[in-house]
Amino acid sequence: MAETVEMKIYQLLLVRCQEFAPPAGVTIVLPGVTFTPTAQSKFVSVEVHFNRSIETDLSLVMDPIRQGFMRTNVMWPKGQAIVDGYNLAGQLRAHLRRGTKLLRADTQVRIDEDPEIGVLVTGETHHNIPVTTRWNCQPQVPA
Repeated sequence: MAETVEMKIYQLLLVRCQEFAPPAGVTIVLPGVTFTPTAQSKFVSVEVHFNRSIETDLSLVMDPIRQGFMRTNVMWPKGQAIVDGYNLAGQLRAHLRRGTKLLRADTQVRIDEDPEIGVLVTGETHHNIPVTTRWNCQPQVPA
């Protein structure tokens, strides 16, 4: 089975998340990994989303520009210093900063703008601080 560009993009983004060294006691939860948090768990959940591709080649020979976003949700227990959750969000932002290029064979994923730290969302047991990273994958120009 041939590897698709979408698979390579997905894997490149998840590998980048796996390279992040969280503070002690914080778990990185990747998509499809079973994780059962407690009310005191500190964790970051990761989601990869694809948006509509952009066709740039009238002949339809070249691949389109693929784009999307990755959402990392800092889940911080209620009753604990929320500033530490924001500090973790800032560390994620720095790890995925603009200018980041992820390469695998003939596929390059670029992060051309700094990730955004979103508004604090308070749930029953945790505060959620979303960090949104926009990515794009430019087509390889034929020789």
